Amino acid sequence: MRVPLTILCVILVFSACKKDSEPEVARKFLSFDMDSMIVVAENPNAIVSVANLTDTDPNNDIDKLTITAKGAESEEVTIILLGSAEGLAKGSFYSQDGNSLAVYYPKVALSQIANQNYGTFTLTITNVKDSLIEASFTGRLIDTTGAIPAREAAFGYLRAIVKSN
Repeated sequence: MRVPLTILCVILVFSACKKDSEPEVARKFLSFDMDSMIVVAENPNAIVSVANLTDTDPNNDIDKLTITAKGAESEEVTIILLGSAEGLAKGSFYSQDGNSLAVYYPKVALSQIANQNYGTFTLTITNVKDSLIEASFTGRLIDTTGAIPAREAAFGYLRAIVKSN
């Protein structure tokens, strides 16, 4: 009886130590709490556009990272960060420097924004590895029509793969 029990125990120990053959893929998401409403969006798009100083359009004279995502309740979230030619690095981005956060609610055709003219927005890039960025953010978003009150965006987190335009 001991021999079969010993063999069974050895088999269980070796089968429990099986090595995973596939590495874990980091989940890409954007999430935040906005006055008790949780916005969660999977696989946000993050596109970096490099400045074009060779044309006459002044709107594309600075590098820009545009992050877009669609929440579970169809909210459309857009984050715009103005950057430098050296690329993204750890650091903070503020709305008073031209950066922005916008949330559009298509079901009611209303939007709220935080930019250098309305509200406040701060995004801090906490980790950059290859093309993967991780960040946290907060903000106070304003509806410029006055239809809905200002809302606080808190506990914002972002993980996305940045692609070039």
